[in-house]
Amino acid sequence: MLTYECSPAPADCKGWYRQSVTVNWIFSTGAVVYPWSGDCFPNPSVTFSIDTAGVETWCQVTEKNGGPTHILKVTLHIDKTAPSVAAVTARPPDYGGWFNQPVSVLFQGRDATSGVASCSSSTYAGPDAAGGLVSGSCRDVAGNVGTGSFALNYDATPPSPPSVDAVPGNRKVRVRWTTSLNSSSEVVRRARNQAPVVIYQGTGDAVTDRSLRNGRNYRYVVTRIDQAGNRAAGQASTVPTASRLLLPYAGERIKLTRNDSSLPLLVWKRVGKARYYNVQVFRGGRKVLSAWPERPRRRLERRWTYRGTEYKLSAGRYCWHVWPGYGKRSQRHYGKRLGTSCFRVIR
Repeated sequence: MLTYECSPAPADCKGWYRQSVTVNWIFSTGAVVYPWSGDCFPNPSVTFSIDTAGVETWCQVTEKNGGPTHILKVTLHIDKTAPSVAAVTARPPDYGGWFNQPVSVLFQGRDATSGVASCSSSTYAGPDAAGGLVSGSCRDVAGNVGTGSFALNYDATPPSPPSVDAVPGNRKVRVRWTTSLNSSSEVVRRARNQAPVVIYQGTGDAVTDRSLRNGRNYRYVVTRIDQAGNRAAGQASTVPTASRLLLPYAGERIKLTRNDSSLPLLVWKRVGKARYYNVQVFRGGRKVLSAWPERPRRRLERRWTYRGTEYKLSAGRYCWHVWPGYGKRSQRHYGKRLGTSCFRVIR
């Protein structure tokens, strides 16, 4: 009588083993055993250690006195090696090698012996990172588990909007904006009854828009685009003019907020050899301010005192005038008035 068993379990040697397997041949006392290929007596047990998709071992036993011969064959399946794991994303990067929206990561395996049974998948939705790791695994038919990771660049956070200034000139506007590291900018000009026009794309912080019509209101939308393609926009409006008084543009309506940057900023063209300027502001025909700045600009305040009277920047129509000053201020040597312009403050 010839039988066998495997160690470790299962003893019937079926299924896949993830470790070395020893086959033990068992035969009845008194039988004459003939070894075949070294897999039987005088080697009543044989151990297999190498990964195999199916290796066959056998044993032959002939009973005494011309009795019958018994042959048993056993096929072993051994896979001790975990599958290799790789990964792909469900779609290409959104912008410049970066993802800015959640993306599915699909893990794929290779297994030379038992084959791949299943692999995991994952969705990456943050945090923002350059080379953020996504981990996953694959299991083979034998039950071995291989793990792997996939690095991707992810940024779903829009940049801060740029601050934009638009300074008018004669048939032109100089647009300036703030920039940030690893970002580019797109500038679009908009005007009533005209299609939007892209006037700039790049990494700079200023552009001059020329061949414009004086007296027409132009709005400039500056969009900051970060390395992942996230976008944020800021804007400014102005009116080209031949006047030397540039800002606020004639007839502009300025809405006050709690932010001091909303306070009216008076800007005019620089005059050669002028050492200072005299700026006079009127509200309702009454002079409420006279100042002598050295630079060709002056921002109004929320409250101020002029000739002993306290004033508040309230809603209303304001007109302003500028004269260039030469030499010492005490000499009161002024040139011709640069111009007059009016604007309105609203709440």
